[in-house]
Amino acid sequence: MHGYDQRLVRPQLEYAASVWDPATKEPIYKIEQIQRRAARYVTNKYKPTASVTEIIDHLKWKPLQQLRKETKLVMFYKKENNMVAIEKEGRLTPPVRKGRNIHPKAYQVPHSRIDAHKTSYLPQTIRDWNALPPDIPQAETLGAFKALVSNL
Repeated sequence: MHGYDQRLVRPQLEYAASVWDPATKEPIYKIEQIQRRAARYVTNKYKPTASVTEIIDHLKWKPLQQLRKETKLVMFYKKENNMVAIEKEGRLTPPVRKGRNIHPKAYQVPHSRIDAHKTSYLPQTIRDWNALPPDIPQAETLGAFKALVSNL
């Protein structure tokens, strides 16, 4: 029953998550509240004394913000490995300086003057991508990449 109910709610909350991810606290909170209500519904625990955090931990549900980050990184991996028809040319440039903490598949973060652009898909995902440990972006298969990213 838990998986069935989760399959009804999650697709609605995760729709277009690879390109849409709220950056301000209010929409993040509102979306997480939906998952918290769903957790109460799934477990039939509506009493105010029931800890929703414990319910979500018991269900092994990740925060939706973490799932959106994983989805964006998976899309970026697909783009990086030509698994989707999105051109990299002109959008992704290697970093100007390479350091010890920068993996070989890192990219320069596009300059942003506006916060809305700074937290949009490409700049934010490049930041997350560049912060990955070196072995993860170099995963040989999509399945291996997904497994490594989901364990972060």
